[in-house]
Amino acid sequence: MVWYIPGVINVNYVKCLSIVILLIGVGLPLSEIVWQEARSENAAPKDQIKEEIPLVDVEEVAAHPLRIGEKLTYNIKVSWVPVSAGERVDHIEKKMSFNRKNVYHITSQVKTGAVASRIHRFQNRQSTFVNTVGFYPLSFRNQLQDKKYRARVEIDFRDGEAEYKKISQNRQDEPEKRDKKVIETPFATQDELSMIYFLRCKKLVPGKTYFFPLISKAKVVKVTISVKQGEVLKVKGLGRVRTLRVRTSHGYQLWLTDDPRHIPVKIEAEVKIGKMKANLEKIEFIR
Repeated sequence: MVWYIPGVINVNYVKCLSIVILLIGVGLPLSEIVWQEARSENAAPKDQIKEEIPLVDVEEVAAHPLRIGEKLTYNIKVSWVPVSAGERVDHIEKKMSFNRKNVYHITSQVKTGAVASRIHRFQNRQSTFVNTVGFYPLSFRNQLQDKKYRARVEIDFRDGEAEYKKISQNRQDEPEKRDKKVIETPFATQDELSMIYFLRCKKLVPGKTYFFPLISKAKVVKVTISVKQGEVLKVKGLGRVRTLRVRTSHGYQLWLTDDPRHIPVKIEAEVKIGKMKANLEKIEFIR
């Protein structure tokens, strides 16, 4: 492990920062924060397994739980690093018509901080169109730049299936790689951005376990989450708030405000280089 020395940009240090940005940038989870089933060898005996509730069947927190114009900015850090690794901004941009349905247009953008960008530039922009009834996606777009690597993913959802396309290029002087397939999908299958808002729109009860399907890396995976009562946190722009602590089957934790807004105020994950943290730094309601 190489430590940061003020005034010196260390390659190993910045490489670690870029890894963290990559973890946060492709899902909120951020895609390595994709929530998958725990490994079978760590599973509890059958008589100890809690009932898993389909999240699609859970009552919604309010008639209109998402606020148009909401913009959330997160600061991303690693436990042992003294400066910010990067920033994530999530924005409910507008309500509109898409394929003859009313949808929320939601975007998310992640980029490395000023120090990390000098050595390892990373940018990720996601966009999803979420049905205002049921909160499942109709279309998802993901654009990624990781140093010289570039990729674009497009997912168009239809009844019972989704058309998946990916175009990637390791370097500008290399040919593009193209992948296209049709994926069978259960009802209300989520993408890597819509899943956050799907979760936020549901009444979550401490002590309960929920699940929903998600498309990640061109396949459908089962996301399982357990909910507990969280602590009271002091959050910029919100003051002191009660929280719900959501733990995923892959070991990540997410703190939501314990109110109908369910605003994500904190995320933690144990990674190889230490504990990654993303804290809500700014909240705006832009009209």
